[in-house]
Amino acid sequence: MMQRLITQQAVDQKGARYITDTLWLLMESGTEEVKVLQTVTLLLTSNAVVHGDTLARNLVLCFRLHFTKDCTTINTAGATVRQLVSLVFKRVVAEDGLNPDQPESDEVNLEELKIPTNQAPKGLGPCAADAYLMFQDLVQLVNADQPYWLIGITEMTRTFGLELLESVLTNFSSVFFKHPEFSFLLKERVCALVIKLFSPNIKYRNSVPASLQQATPLDKPYFPISMRLLRVVSILIQKYHSLLVTECEILLSLIVKFLDPDKPTWQRTSEFLPINGGYFIQLFVCYQKRLI
Repeated sequence: MMQRLITQQAVDQKGARYITDTLWLLMESGTEEVKVLQTVTLLLTSNAVVHGDTLARNLVLCFRLHFTKDCTTINTAGATVRQLVSLVFKRVVAEDGLNPDQPESDEVNLEELKIPTNQAPKGLGPCAADAYLMFQDLVQLVNADQPYWLIGITEMTRTFGLELLESVLTNFSSVFFKHPEFSFLLKERVCALVIKLFSPNIKYRNSVPASLQQATPLDKPYFPISMRLLRVVSILIQKYHSLLVTECEILLSLIVKFLDPDKPTWQRTSEFLPINGGYFIQLFVCYQKRLI
């Protein structure tokens, strides 16, 4: 019945909230989890009435189902989360397309942006505000901090979070170049996070199983995290070097250290990592050309 109402475009913002609350109760009781995910996807993709806290609640619902015990639910929820995260940013692109001649906001108070909150900057449109808060919280979660907007997420892994960040940075660079608020997040939060996780005194080992922590010396990187970090670094250098001049210099130096001959073979071999010696040279040349 709910899916039929959604398909017939018979749901407004208040109705979307009622449906979301019902789906939340079904999620908590472990009832028809796959159908719940299908309904969430239909609710968010069939129209654009779901915004703000209702959108956040739908996203949290999917995140929580991604960490259940049933393999089918886990895989379906993972695919749903990826689709909906992209959808949130596609809405921003569409919103920007409605006002292509609108200039970038010149009155952005960067000091206010330095303190994360559950309120988006005032200069952003509704869709951009949702994307800003979601992206901010994804960075928070990868950094093992509490989210401000995605309230209710009880579990999160850094590998999954880094995959989501990689997807957004790869496909929606126009959003970060158009909106200074997003550029700020990229410069102050994402780069700081990547540099922190690359640091020798790595703190992301909280997400590593205890058995692996005991079997692996603490100064050695954890392969799944390192692989995804390198992918993010590659995207930052290739797509965002004009926004991140100083940060890219630091990231390049980190890659050089990562390619040190004394490092384990898995860190340097092109078979496993997206960045090897030859590819690093390509990145370096690309970066240098942009500076000339």
